Amino acid sequence: MPARLLKELQDIASDAANSGISATPLGNDVNHLVAEFRGPPGTPYEGGTFKVDVKIPPQYPFKAPEMKFITKVWHPNISSQTV
Repeated sequence: MPARLLKELQDIASDAANSGISATPLGNDVNHLVAEFRGPPGTPYEGGTFKVDVKIPPQYPFKAPEMKFITKVWHPNISSQTV
């Protein structure tokens, strides 16, 4: 496991109570995560909990992760394929 990715997952876990964000490896693959976050206050998404499928490429951080909502959500910047 890349040290950077391990550190970032530890940071997410240690701040989960404040941020409302979690990221858990899917099985034994640390490059495939299920992330969960709360809807932002003051928005139509407030009170909701949203799950995202996150795939971290081997070239990370030079190539961005691919993310896809697991939770059905409508937003003009989100397609049915990817974020």
